[in-house]
Amino acid sequence: MAWRLPSRVFTLLVALWFVASATAQSVPAGSGLPTTLGVAAGFSNEVEAALVRSMESLKENGIKSALKELDAALAKNPNFRLGHLMRGDLLMAKSGAPLSLSDSPAGRSNRTQPDTIASIANLRHEAQVRLNRYYDAPAPDALPTAVLQMAPGQQHALLIDTLRSRIYVFRNDNGKPQRVADFYTSIGKLGAEKTREGDQKTPLGVYRVTSTVAKEKLTDFYGPGAFPINFPNDMDRRLGRTGSGIWIHGTPPDTYSRPPWASDGCVVLTNEDFQQLGQYIEPGFTPVVISPTVEWQSPDDWVAFRTAFDGYLAQWKRDWESLNMDAYLAHYSNAFEADGKDLREWASNKRRVNAGKTFVKVEIQNLAVFEYATGTNQTPLMMVTFDQEYKSSNNVSKMKKRQYWQREDGRWKIVFEGAAA
Repeated sequence: MAWRLPSRVFTLLVALWFVASATAQSVPAGSGLPTTLGVAAGFSNEVEAALVRSMESLKENGIKSALKELDAALAKNPNFRLGHLMRGDLLMAKSGAPLSLSDSPAGRSNRTQPDTIASIANLRHEAQVRLNRYYDAPAPDALPTAVLQMAPGQQHALLIDTLRSRIYVFRNDNGKPQRVADFYTSIGKLGAEKTREGDQKTPLGVYRVTSTVAKEKLTDFYGPGAFPINFPNDMDRRLGRTGSGIWIHGTPPDTYSRPPWASDGCVVLTNEDFQQLGQYIEPGFTPVVISPTVEWQSPDDWVAFRTAFDGYLAQWKRDWESLNMDAYLAHYSNAFEADGKDLREWASNKRRVNAGKTFVKVEIQNLAVFEYATGTNQTPLMMVTFDQEYKSSNNVSKMKKRQYWQREDGRWKIVFEGAAA
């Protein structure tokens, strides 16, 4: 939904951060956020609440009121660079001087250094994604298809939307995600979808927090601590992706927040937000979904989406148990790989093994299902993990299995299957 602005000043301070346009438009009073804003209204961070309140104050009550909100935020967080730049622009707007955040030539001197221009561009980007969180937010009851089923041992799940520079926290409510918090975050300098060591990109996929690194073991650069994740995972290794040391961490003492694209691939939060996030993380169990897009659905549509995918998984299990190998193998993509074998080799071995069986029984427990997008076409992939108990006429086994299902011609098909690490 387009957001229309009431004045030239407000356009320069806000619309430029969204669309780099100085076209003034009018909007009816009260068409923005609710009158009362704060943590109780959905803010996980009070500084961010003050940022948005200052924009609403500017629209409704003018520059003086907006300055009051910013001054209160800066008093608590003097290293909030975006807040200082916004405050400076409000003062310049009050005096009629050109604005720093403007893209127009009048907004900067010919002597402005390239690094200063880049720094201002980064702050504009930060303003855009922070404000976008509140002016273009998912509905309060919306659910993401990215978190489709949480296993019983997963008390919380993290979802990182790299486009929106946002990390969402979900509580496990009998397998269903309940959103409990979200925070602004920075990712790699060159964006997302890491493919090789040193490419300064954040990986896309489904990971887990592996451990906690205490502040005492780190330099000040990482803030109050770090949570490493298990990049590269099994799919990354299958695709030949390389790299290591992807962490979720904080910022140096002299920095409140970093621009949206600023790290060497890590996920970076303000120190305050990092400490809040820590209460939801259990190393070894907490999943971390990183995706360039997140689809939010109404509760009814989300349930329908999950039910549809559950149907694919249930049919795969039934077809395996039926010993109808044609029906069973129809669930696997032509791009399937497992144990170094392509679909043809793997299927030939499966047919040979199952030819000597009189029955197969498969039990699935502790199911977890997460979705993310990857590639230039943002192809949806579903990572499915479960405890499998297998019984047949000549074999009994237990394992934790992992599958990746890919959307192909309107159907979900398996592209990878193996033991979960």
